[in-house]
Amino acid sequence: MSMKWLTREWASGTLDDSEWDSHWRDYQVHCTAVMPRLRDGAERLVQGVNLHDGQIQSFEYRPDGALVVRALVGDLQVGYEFVELSFVDAELRLEPGATIDSLRFHDAESEIVYDEVDVEADGRFVHRVLLWPQGEYEVVFTALSERREEATSRDRR
Repeated sequence: MSMKWLTREWASGTLDDSEWDSHWRDYQVHCTAVMPRLRDGAERLVQGVNLHDGQIQSFEYRPDGALVVRALVGDLQVGYEFVELSFVDAELRLEPGATIDSLRFHDAESEIVYDEVDVEADGRFVHRVLLWPQGEYEVVFTALSERREEATSRDRR
């Protein structure tokens, strides 16, 4: 389990310009190819939900196979909002040795750096998330719903 295109090396600038461009171009090609297969809300992760620099406010993995992630997203230019993503039939995958607590979602410095969307061989969707300053996770799911609520810059940690 790990990011395939938008890796920590890519996000941190340790790749040279041609490698960085190649990762970005390859991910854009992937998104174009996979979009026709995304449905049941998964397409929103490519078309309408920008989690970059988002702050996770809550992360609830429920025994019934649901994962609900609430994040504060946006910036001073576009404004802020809370986005709540509810993943159905969710399978949460963490890095070896990681726990939900070790990902430190609620620390002031923790943010979502980048995310990727993919499709498993069995047709389920995959949402991979790279966190700052450390960690990543992925959730495999069958459907996604989102809910939005207005926020302000005062809501940032």
